[in-house]
Amino acid sequence: MIPFQFKNLTIEVFDDSTYSYGSTDNKFNYLKHYFGDGGQEYPVSKHGIKVFDNDREINSCIIIGSAGATGIHRNSALIDNDKLILCCCDILFCLTLPGLNLIWQTKVDTATCFQVFKLDNDYLVHGELEISRVDNEGKIKWQFGGTDIFVTIEGQNEFEFNSDHIMLTDFCKTKYKIDFNGKLLWTTHK
Repeated sequence: MIPFQFKNLTIEVFDDSTYSYGSTDNKFNYLKHYFGDGGQEYPVSKHGIKVFDNDREINSCIIIGSAGATGIHRNSALIDNDKLILCCCDILFCLTLPGLNLIWQTKVDTATCFQVFKLDNDYLVHGELEISRVDNEGKIKWQFGGTDIFVTIEGQNEFEFNSDHIMLTDFCKTKYKIDFNGKLLWTTHK
């Protein structure tokens, strides 16, 4: 679970893997439900969101996606002014705060989205197959793909967000340096 502060409210974002849409036996019930493509038919990841005023729950929703599985961790979501930006499977979701109304959802990776970061007025998404820059209206500005997935087994940092560039390492240990416009500056092969 990741807690965020938004004004005087606490926003909790967490995995709810046992949730079953339409069931009366769920641990939590939600006021709103949002689905990625195929999420209702083939649910893979289920991320609950609750809004609290002190200890009183005032709003809730669940986001259900169907693609490569995602989990909740430090960089899987962020708050940008009065919006919550969240990765779920292959989709980036944007919700209002504290209302949790869906503003937009955009498929930003062929497989799954791992992390999201704020970049100027946009969002930078570390996906399994693509690195994407998405504007604040959910439109993809550019995408960058390598020769393999942006995941490593040895625990190397496959995605480094620096002050003026992004360093990437793919599964084959190929390294890429790209700028914030998605242009390749250099690459090395192992």
